[in-house]
Amino acid sequence: MRFLMIDRICELEKGKSARGIKNISWNDDFLEEIFPGMPVVSSFVIAEAVAQLLSWIIVEAKDFTVKPVITVVDSYICNGHIQPGDQLEVMGSVESMSEEGALVHGKILLRGKPVIEINHAVCYLYPLSELDPPERARMQFKHLYVPGCPLPQTAQHPASLMREEVPVYKRPWFDRITDDSQPARLVAIKNVTATEDYFNDHFPRKPILPGVVILEAQHSLARELVLRQLAERGLTGSFPVLCGAEKVKFRLFIQPGDQMLVEAAVKSFSDGQCFIATKVTVGGKNAASALLHFDLTDRASYTQKYILGR
Repeated sequence: MRFLMIDRICELEKGKSARGIKNISWNDDFLEEIFPGMPVVSSFVIAEAVAQLLSWIIVEAKDFTVKPVITVVDSYICNGHIQPGDQLEVMGSVESMSEEGALVHGKILLRGKPVIEINHAVCYLYPLSELDPPERARMQFKHLYVPGCPLPQTAQHPASLMREEVPVYKRPWFDRITDDSQPARLVAIKNVTATEDYFNDHFPRKPILPGVVILEAQHSLARELVLRQLAERGLTGSFPVLCGAEKVKFRLFIQPGDQMLVEAAVKSFSDGQCFIATKVTVGGKNAASALLHFDLTDRASYTQKYILGR
């Protein structure tokens, strides 16, 4: 599977903003189920569509000499979950840009309503030629940019509630839990292998693990920790649903051959929500960190808020 998360760029104001389209299909490798019968796209992975649109704004403005790499995100907000058949509008804007970096914002809209928001993301501008052949990037952009192409309509097909006859493959985001000796903390490993398809696009000349994959490893382990906490408290009818993240930081490039040590610890916990502090180290060095916010909800409440209320 290609790791190309924007299907079309419809509008571009040079160096400032862009709007595009991302279509969601049953062929997507990143589908998962929080509740059976309601397949949704991984909440962090879909944020890569915003990151890639923002990247194209900067790459085109800098005449294909740099490639933005996000290092810090102040806040990530998830207001709804995305299903096969949805057509998304992706929006990105550049607040400021220098020779070395940029401050950007973006969001994903479904039927005109924001479902994913990324606020105050800081990008480091890396030499494009060290990551991706510039001529390849120019060709990709030529195919993507279709000025005047209609954006998604606000009136789309309604959300689907049941599709139980189609099994959903859930991708494991960490490989093994190595320490569960403390009830409010888990530690796991994730091995990074060169066989992953996304390295073909991220990037051909320097394979770097996408930040959204690093976040998914943190999210997956944090969710497992919350499920255990709920079971201990006898709250078996509630499930954790990621609704936001704060203080997201990426400090190192993670590459094939690295082993990630992922940690998740309870920051606060109540009947309706919880915060989990997560971090990733590689070779003893701090590679990434984030504070994840979960709603603790039952199926009916989840359906109303994240599926029907999108």
